[in-house]
Amino acid sequence: MQQIINLLLKRKNFLIYLSLLFFSLFFLTQRSFFHKSLLNKISLTLSSSLYSFQEKTLDYFSLKEKNQILMIENEKLKKYQLLYQSQLLDSANNLNFPFKTIGAKIVKNSHIHTRNYLILDKGLKDSVSIDMGVISNDGVIGIINQITNNFSSVISVLNKDLKINVKFKKNLAFGSLLWDGETPDKMKLIDIAIINPVSKGDTIITGGMSTYFPEGIPIGIVSNYKTLPSENYYDIDIKLFSNLTQKRHVYIIENENSKEIKLLENNE
Repeated sequence: MQQIINLLLKRKNFLIYLSLLFFSLFFLTQRSFFHKSLLNKISLTLSSSLYSFQEKTLDYFSLKEKNQILMIENEKLKKYQLLYQSQLLDSANNLNFPFKTIGAKIVKNSHIHTRNYLILDKGLKDSVSIDMGVISNDGVIGIINQITNNFSSVISVLNKDLKINVKFKKNLAFGSLLWDGETPDKMKLIDIAIINPVSKGDTIITGGMSTYFPEGIPIGIVSNYKTLPSENYYDIDIKLFSNLTQKRHVYIIENENSKEIKLLENNE
């Protein structure tokens, strides 16, 4: 113990310097948006590089398993593409479908907190920008909120601050999907009035009322529901199709019309 104390005393000036540096950076980021944004970008770059190195090392020892997963995901993606094509062919605007995809790999995925996030290996150099949606082969993943040259950070749907516009496939009743912070395979559907019939097993899809996601992406099914006391809305539990704890490959959604839509929204 005495040796530890002697070592601390010997290095006291350096330790005091580190302490003052830490507190000064903390207070600076709390009071200055510019410095907070700069520090977040530096943190994203460093953590992304670290997780990317770790991911590459793990991938080297599991190439066979990765290839099998990719084959399954590509097969499912083809099915969804056929679904979208069939929906678009029924529309007079089928030539104006504005969404494009950018393939990406997850290098960091948190799912045990109340506000989870992901880090992807695509950034500014890949034409990724803030507020792009992110999907997988079987559901919605989240929305990009921060980018660097080589990486991007995504607010996961498993984040209590995020709401996703969705609707029932059978009757087009719109609502909001959010996570209650419990299990990563279940979410809550709110704002569905009791005048709309609801049954267990009903399919929930993206509503298309935002610039993030195209309409019609399957998300999950109704696993349980009840009417709220003295209210005119349901309390609905949704079982997700996608297992967000095991995702490795995703697709970033680029909406070519998002700038025009946001411009009109800002004018309003």
